[in-house]
Amino acid sequence: MTFIGKITIIIINIFTYVFVIMIGLTAIANVFNTISTNINLRRRELSMLKSIGMGDKSFRKMMNFEAVFYSIKSLFYSIIFSIIVSILIYRGLVFSGLEIDYILPYKSLIIGILFVFIIIFLSMKYSIKKIESENIVDNLKLI
Repeated sequence: MTFIGKITIIIINIFTYVFVIMIGLTAIANVFNTISTNINLRRRELSMLKSIGMGDKSFRKMMNFEAVFYSIKSLFYSIIFSIIVSILIYRGLVFSGLEIDYILPYKSLIIGILFVFIIIFLSMKYSIKKIESENIVDNLKLI
């Protein structure tokens, strides 16, 4: 391979990685914003639960279960979609003349699953701390 060909491949790799990182950061910001907004909109409801006797431990447990359900729901759709896309890419490569075997990208799927759980739990923790620091009576007065 020539020098110009190697440089071209390096430049394409750099642009690809930067593009993937930017999409990932945008997705993280969207998830964080969605969960924070959801919790903010439910401040009155959550304050009402706390005012009738729900303890901090029960509140955190409820919010953690909610985070798990958000994660499972999002992963259910995204894993199915990603497997279908990987199969379509494989078929496209085979159709173009490459003789390769299909290998499920399970390592990438596992990394994605871990990141989804981490991102959702971190954004949920942030929202929980924000709600716990506010006054219950003030939240109940909101119209």
